[in-house]
Amino acid sequence: MFDSRLPISFYKQIAVLNEEHRIYIVQHIETGKIYVEKIMSVYNINVYEQLFRDPIRNIPRIYAICENNNTLTVIEEYISGETLQEVLDICGPIPEEQVIDYTCKLCDILSDIHSLYPAIVHRDIKPSNLILTEDERIVLIDLNAARQDTCKKSSDTRLIGTDGFAAPEQFGFGSSTPQTDIYATGVLMNTLLTGSISTQNIYSGRTGSVIRKCLQLDPKERYPSATQLKIALRGRQNLF
Repeated sequence: MFDSRLPISFYKQIAVLNEEHRIYIVQHIETGKIYVEKIMSVYNINVYEQLFRDPIRNIPRIYAICENNNTLTVIEEYISGETLQEVLDICGPIPEEQVIDYTCKLCDILSDIHSLYPAIVHRDIKPSNLILTEDERIVLIDLNAARQDTCKKSSDTRLIGTDGFAAPEQFGFGSSTPQTDIYATGVLMNTLLTGSISTQNIYSGRTGSVIRKCLQLDPKERYPSATQLKIALRGRQNLF
């Protein structure tokens, strides 16, 4: 277990990002560089330790970790941009070709974290957890709900995730696997395309059939990997 009390002390809070969720802008007292500090009571320490050791492209890099009294403090990279939820709120439903591009970039991130050993399952894919940067990158944030897929549990012991985006197995009907993130990605696409979180009405355009496969109740009926999902999306994109 990492215990970085001394490195944590090198950062001072300079602004509040989200007081309710205890997320702050901090500055390194020697370099002057800006970072994000997150103080969490719900977390999986193994996930943060794994990403501390093995950074993943387009997930904020972790610079310091400190666990004390069942609370985890994390110093991570500051990412400038707008969340896809903010884009959706301002602009309304996003054009299909753009949604495919965003989702393919997300698939690259998911392929990387699902390929780790053990695999990391994010378990909270949603528009507010994806940042669109000025250079058109997609960055996946907020790993509070993430867990490692160790294939040892028959069902999730902690019900966590965002209602509407969470897969059935996150509510006690099975164990979270990479296919859990595939389900949420299907909801994400439908939400960005329609402006509604409801999956009662699936988008009727070219991407609709891909979304339906992502949303299968049985994880085995979904795409077997984020790479396969990306291939399916690229096939639809070639029709434009």
